[in-house]
Amino acid sequence: MIKTCPNCGQNYMVSFDTTDYVHDCGASPASAVLKNEDVVKTGDWEDSSGSGTIGAQAVMRQGAENLLQGTTAQLEGDDKEELTRRGARASTHRQRKHEEFIDFKKEKLKHIDMVLKGEI
Repeated sequence: MIKTCPNCGQNYMVSFDTTDYVHDCGASPASAVLKNEDVVKTGDWEDSSGSGTIGAQAVMRQGAENLLQGTTAQLEGDDKEELTRRGARASTHRQRKHEEFIDFKKEKLKHIDMVLKGEI
């Protein structure tokens, strides 16, 4: 059966007896905003996007830097935040590819319930 990913809109094919599926939105021709997701930096990480380290001090001071330090703009209260494409603060978030988990069991149970109620 052919399904569409609710995140990136890419069509994919699965067999009828499939109960769940993980769609890799990063492999689709969708925009970079849909291909990736922002994850809060809470320490060292290791996942499908690779691995990285961040020290305890850096975690505690995330987002505290002001790129306009010592300028007139800083004295006037402005702050220049670098943002990711999805609008999260780049100093506190990292990017990884988005993988959408799709549970077909819920869809099948909902369909069976509708058939038993006579709605279909």
